[in-house]
Amino acid sequence: MNKLKKQTILDNSNGSVAIMMVLSAVALLAPIMINFTFDTNISKLKVYNIEKKAKSRLTAESGLKFAMTRLRLYKEAFNFLQKNEAAKKNVKQETLDIIWNFPFIYPIPVTSTMNAIQKDAIKKFHEDVTLDGTFQLTINNISNKININMLRFSMLLEAQSTDIPEDQKPTQEETEEYSAENQLYTSLNNSIKQKSETDDVFYAKYSALDVNDLMNELKVYISDKDSLEDSGGAISNFTRISIRPKFSPLVSFSELYTLPSWTDDLVGLVQNEFTVHGAIMIDLNQLTDKMLKLLFPEITEDEVAEYFKYKDDPEDPKYYNGIEDFKNYIVKIGTIVTESTFDELFASFKKLGIEFGPTPTLFKIISSAKNDRASYTITAYVVIPAQPLPRKKKADAEGETESGTESGTESETESGTESETESGTESGTESGTEGGTETEQKTQLLEPRIVEIIIS
Repeated sequence: MNKLKKQTILDNSNGSVAIMMVLSAVALLAPIMINFTFDTNISKLKVYNIEKKAKSRLTAESGLKFAMTRLRLYKEAFNFLQKNEAAKKNVKQETLDIIWNFPFIYPIPVTSTMNAIQKDAIKKFHEDVTLDGTFQLTINNISNKININMLRFSMLLEAQSTDIPEDQKPTQEETEEYSAENQLYTSLNNSIKQKSETDDVFYAKYSALDVNDLMNELKVYISDKDSLEDSGGAISNFTRISIRPKFSPLVSFSELYTLPSWTDDLVGLVQNEFTVHGAIMIDLNQLTDKMLKLLFPEITEDEVAEYFKYKDDPEDPKYYNGIEDFKNYIVKIGTIVTESTFDELFASFKKLGIEFGPTPTLFKIISSAKNDRASYTITAYVVIPAQPLPRKKKADAEGETESGTESGTESETESGTESETESGTESGTESGTEGGTETEQKTQLLEPRIVEIIIS
């Protein structure tokens, strides 16, 4: 009996030890299991985030390609209208801009105002498209800015300017008053004065600033090496902060932040009126109040307010389909300047390479995609350049005029009054072609190209 009892005690003791060993093993393995599970979940989450980020990037890139396709369609339509005068009379620039200026959202929202056919079409579109997540696409016209790179002094450009006839070159007075350099100086100077009147901190920081020093730094930075005399000590300013001037054009507006004296505050004063990308012309429909004051220095604040009240009237918004529409307001409706003053002003700007019109050729594309918590935004600056026209020298122009006149006179004499117009046109075109250029050159746009891209 005692022997059996002793055996039972021993058996119970062994069982307790086994249980303790198991519990100890579980206690030791539990943190390891928890840590392993946590690491697995983190790795799984990382993989999901990488996958969703990649999908967002691909969706944003798809949006950018879609935007570029729309701009190519705009280019083709513009070129067609330039060649077809009859179609050009029926299709205004405002209508042409519809090709690119409407925003696009995916998935396409279904509103209560849509009919059944529209709703079914959107539903079918969503079923056929395999895009994950959402994206928004906007194309903004930023052709309302002056190119800062026009301040650049280049030996090559200076040499090429000798081929330009004297009557097409700007005078010294026009260069000083209407050049891009003068416009930037005036804009900076006026903006600094205006902000100093309302901001005491800004006044204390910049009241003693000489705008000429800013201009000198910028010109030295973007001009050919040794092409300018550094009278303002710009090189020493760059040396002081261990930066070497670029001696070439700016490719991004953010490069201005690298200039020693150009602070964030000063760059912000000009970023809405100036750019580093060239456009064929400054869009009259996108003029800002500062740009309006640059064009017409004598304009008053009341006249500026009246201009935008007229232009942005919610019941009857105005769109300038040509410079004549803009001139009509400035000369006749607003009576800001006389017609002769207007013509002289814009002719002077044209000689200096600054042209105005309704044709947008510089765009800012924003393609933003989102997939769950992952987002990806592409901001691209796109320019549509114009096909260069053959340079017409003075001697060539005179030769073309003489040959065109002679052939036109001969054809008129031979054909008589009945075919006068037709013969004159044909012979004039032929002689113009033989001389190297046609009588009238039409602007033709080239393929849109991305000149700057920012990813965020």
